[in-house]
Amino acid sequence: MKVLLYIIIILIIAALIVVSESIREHKKFNVKTYKITNDKVPDTFKNTRIVMLSDLHNACYGKDNEVLYNRIKELKPDFIIIAGDMPVANSENKTLNFKTAEFIVKISDIADIYYGVGNHERRMLESVHLKKDWIKYQSILNNNSKNKKIYYMDNKRLSVSKGGKRINIFGLDLELAYYQRFSKKNLSEAEIIKNLGRPNKEEYNILIAHNPEYFESYVEWGADLILSGHIHGGMVRLPFIGGVVSPKPRLFPHYDYGEYKKDNTIMILSGGLGSHSIKLRLNNVPELILIEL
Repeated sequence: MKVLLYIIIILIIAALIVVSESIREHKKFNVKTYKITNDKVPDTFKNTRIVMLSDLHNACYGKDNEVLYNRIKELKPDFIIIAGDMPVANSENKTLNFKTAEFIVKISDIADIYYGVGNHERRMLESVHLKKDWIKYQSILNNNSKNKKIYYMDNKRLSVSKGGKRINIFGLDLELAYYQRFSKKNLSEAEIIKNLGRPNKEEYNILIAHNPEYFESYVEWGADLILSGHIHGGMVRLPFIGGVVSPKPRLFPHYDYGEYKKDNTIMILSGGLGSHSIKLRLNNVPELILIEL
């Protein structure tokens, strides 16, 4: 009987430690820097600085997210890329969702924003119960950014020019079928072409693709740099093993965090800035990403 009691006490203490550490980690974020080299990057774009945000999920660092805003400003980005899931697709979060939209407008003061679509944005758009919230969310982005530039990249391609040269930014907006729990729908190159067209493979192409599970398909399509999120770093990260569980949920996801390479393509997979539903992070501090070309 005493042994059982000791086991219960140990489990309670362990649970309290995990909860306490998760709360602590949620209160801060780190900046992770990646230096990307590719011969296709024009000389005029060398030393270009890109700040990437992903999976904020309404997290707030300081009053009105001033800590996050100031850190982005300090990094002096040439432009900002959002890799999806800034709000939370739940009617209980509508007030926070609108504050997140206001924050996005605020950081557009710093640099142009290319806003890629995550499953939470997509779910708000498709849900009958959340459609009104989504319309208001987008109206905040549109109405408050008359002199600012926020490009919502729902299966769109835009080019960024500098010194007569350009790089291309594509935003892939996948249907919710590609985010289904307990299953994985095949994503072919043809389906990506249907949504985005074919890239000019002589030019440098950045693909914002929230779901990293389709890395090989993105490579086949012709992306040079892929910016993804969605996995939250695997929530709990173990030494030498990596992320434990993805939001699908899937144990020990193959793509969980960091930099992946295949041929001449690189994928940067963010651990994200926030959480939703099960707000658990362990050995997995939220992060803001700086990419230097």
